[in-house]
Amino acid sequence: MKHFFTPKKLISRMLAVVFYIACSTFYVSLLSAQAQTSTISGRVTDASTREAIPNATVSVKESSIQSSTDADGTFRVEATQGQTFVISVIGYLSKEVVVSGSQVNISLEPDQQDLEEVVVVGYGTQRRRDVTGAISRVSGEELQERPVQNISEALQGKAAGVSVGSNIRPGETPAITIRGNRSLQAENGPLIVVDGIPLISGSLGDISPNDIESLDVLKDASAAAIYGSRAANGVILVTTKKGQVGRVTANYRGTATIDHYKSLTDWMNGGQYIDRWREGLMNGGLYNTAEFTDGFTPVVMGYPDPFEDVNRMGLAQDIIARNNVWQGYEWDVFGETVKMRPTTAAEQAMGWPSEVPIYNSSNIPTYDWVGAVTRPGVTQNHQVSVSAGTEKSRLYASLDYFDQQGVLKDQDYERINLNLNGDIKPTDWLTFGASIMASTSLQNYGILGNNTSNTGSKDLLSRALNQFPYAVPQSEVGNWIVNPGGNLQLYNPVIDINQVKNERKAYAVSPTLFSEIQLLPWLKYRFNFGAQFRNYRSGAWTGPEATTHLTNRPNTAGYTNEQRFSWVAENLLYVDQNFGEDHRLNVTLLQSSQRSSRENIATNVTGTIYDISYWYDLAANTNGKPNGYGSGFSEETMMSWMGRVNYGYKGKYLITATGRYDGASVLAPGHKWRFYPSVSAAWNVMDENFMSSLAWVNELKLRGGYGVTGNSAVNPYTTSGPQSRDPYAFGDVAAVGNLLQLVRNPCLGWEQTA
Repeated sequence: MKHFFTPKKLISRMLAVVFYIACSTFYVSLLSAQAQTSTISGRVTDASTREAIPNATVSVKESSIQSSTDADGTFRVEATQGQTFVISVIGYLSKEVVVSGSQVNISLEPDQQDLEEVVVVGYGTQRRRDVTGAISRVSGEELQERPVQNISEALQGKAAGVSVGSNIRPGETPAITIRGNRSLQAENGPLIVVDGIPLISGSLGDISPNDIESLDVLKDASAAAIYGSRAANGVILVTTKKGQVGRVTANYRGTATIDHYKSLTDWMNGGQYIDRWREGLMNGGLYNTAEFTDGFTPVVMGYPDPFEDVNRMGLAQDIIARNNVWQGYEWDVFGETVKMRPTTAAEQAMGWPSEVPIYNSSNIPTYDWVGAVTRPGVTQNHQVSVSAGTEKSRLYASLDYFDQQGVLKDQDYERINLNLNGDIKPTDWLTFGASIMASTSLQNYGILGNNTSNTGSKDLLSRALNQFPYAVPQSEVGNWIVNPGGNLQLYNPVIDINQVKNERKAYAVSPTLFSEIQLLPWLKYRFNFGAQFRNYRSGAWTGPEATTHLTNRPNTAGYTNEQRFSWVAENLLYVDQNFGEDHRLNVTLLQSSQRSSRENIATNVTGTIYDISYWYDLAANTNGKPNGYGSGFSEETMMSWMGRVNYGYKGKYLITATGRYDGASVLAPGHKWRFYPSVSAAWNVMDENFMSSLAWVNELKLRGGYGVTGNSAVNPYTTSGPQSRDPYAFGDVAAVGNLLQLVRNPCLGWEQTA
């Protein structure tokens, strides 16, 4: 086969190419020498106030050279005469300046559109002065004022009317209510909307607070009615960070905190506890050295007696606790002969004998039970993010790591977040974009008894606080004491730190897509699609030495897996038209479809053989079969139609009217659909001429509204009379039948709030 190039020809051609490149490089260097590069300095200021503008980007057009202004607004850039500077910064209009001379001073005009604060109102934005409903906004800067593990905690105390519960358990998301509870039996939590997509299958705890640009809370019915059936408890609109036009930034944010348990209660020590207990026994006529007559006659208090302590306080069940209490007495032979002292005349007048045991309660030791189950809690959060944007495209990417070691030794939480979003505007009339938010988390929930409905302590801290302060968790040789102090109802919580495990793992992915088409200058179409997938796994395990607190049992294991999937598709049409200088009209039309499904499986066993296998080898049990198992599936759908009209006259008189028609599959036939109207109006009093003389008032608005919202937060299939399995014997044959779990409710419809 004949080759196109021979080795000799190939070498000669390569030498020719190298020679050509060298000559070209030399020629270009000659041209560059003629157009010499020099350092151009300058200052960027505000055109109206003449004040310096820091952090403005100064770039050389059609090149990669750029700089930024310092705190004084000054900059230095390497450029040649005749090149063009592009100056841009948030809050000001961009400007291009041709380089002429070694000093360039630039003034920028404020961007009035940026200066008017914009709030998210649901399926769009409005200037704050044009809003007619009750809306509160919390910026991303406010959310990051203190280190928090989730958005709920960041909202605490930031918005009027928003109540956030307190929860110190790592990885738990506190409950949020807006203007109180509104439902007797259904959910009272608000609807969460992330970048326009309702959060259905995901969790607010899966989102990093560092990725939040702002939170807008719709509180009254007139503001929230645009979300209809899901907005009875208010709406929280979450806007995540996006790329910034004209800037390329790379950021790192890191925080670290240390928590300590601090009780405001002045707890009794071991001696004080024994003295108070003994006093109670005497007052109840249960201590033989006291003179008890009846419940109406004052008790003549007796003296401490070590053997009476043992009999009345159950100390014989725990020899170490008994010996600790006996350290309050002086002994000739410990445990056999106690040292005595003569009594005083006053004591003898109370009926005491001539000699009583020598006793000093301060000699009784005290064990720090709280210190045994707590530790310094260390929380760290690290995030790296990259943001870039031009007039045609924007990009934002972040990676976030959160780790919280709980104050209690059996609790901790770890989470990793990935956020990637971008949009492209290839033409003046078309924009499309996509985003994906993903997270994985691992939570050690802590000790949780089987019977959580019982009264009494349940978590590690409350169990430690219930212990006798004079008792200890281990003997001198290191053996565990199951019931410290001898009370058979109080179990040693320190044992369960390494003998009980409740681990919860979650994976969540939320991709979204959108596209916008500018049909006419005043008419725009937008399509939104969002999907959410969340996988949740819970593993529970008790070791061979686990206590039986709250009906717990040793050598058990359980495994639960749940998958949730949902999608939302929305078609939106926007009309934005001005009629002359005085009239402004905005119309929003929506068609929305939503579907969500849930499936789960769970099993548990007793009598596990290998404690090191946790819940990963459930078949290894002495029973040879599961102790319990089950699986489930549910699905629900919703469809909506919505229309909203905003009208403003001279920017002073504003009115908003909304109507939404919702249908939910979970409700009974004939009651699935409901219409939700709302209307609100506002008057910007500050724009009136008679207010111009009141310099001490900078904003005054009167507003009012009325609306109806609904709640369909009932479980699927409850309207049809769900049934449950019931085993029975049919003669000599085992059979399984069905029992009616709930009575069929053919009238179950929407729960409405006005």
